[in-house]
Amino acid sequence: MRPMASDAAIPTLLDTLVPTWTDRTVQGLDVAASPDRVAASIRATSLDDAHVARALVAARTFGASLGQHKPFVETGDFEPGFVRLGESEREVCLGFIGRPWPGGEPGDSVYTAEEFVAAEALDQVKVAVSIRCAGADYGTLLVTETRIVVGPLAKRHFGLYWRLVKPASGLVRSSLLRAIARQAEGGTLS
Repeated sequence: MRPMASDAAIPTLLDTLVPTWTDRTVQGLDVAASPDRVAASIRATSLDDAHVARALVAARTFGASLGQHKPFVETGDFEPGFVRLGESEREVCLGFIGRPWPGGEPGDSVYTAEEFVAAEALDQVKVAVSIRCAGADYGTLLVTETRIVVGPLAKRHFGLYWRLVKPASGLVRSSLLRAIARQAEGGTLS
């Protein structure tokens, strides 16, 4: 497990939920809008606004995700069991515990951040996704970070699954970041 990154100047909600992890992906995007506008866009943007993400998630869910018209922070990746674990003024965290690979059974039901933190992965994975923003001289830095804790009995199954899925997961996250930025920079917030 890797410890919390020392480069983080300000601890995030994600740091409290998943202080150590097995795998981590981080993507960021500069946005020419205020942090308040970007934070509002984080809460309002849906997969419908993120065209590449919408197509990839629709393929993974066999179309079940299409037409949902709900903000991403309410649905996650449409993985059964994805829940909002918490939020602050400029960060929203989602997560789930389960076995997302083909043939994997649904994981333990988790409804609160406390249950998520206390749960042991064992034969599952714990996944937490943070979408957050921070002010910068040029506007706002928008970041998505995913941390995964792989249980000792899940390493083989998850390793194969993640090698195939990780590139598409990265495309989903970057598409979502672009959609949030578009909305913050000029779109309307409903």
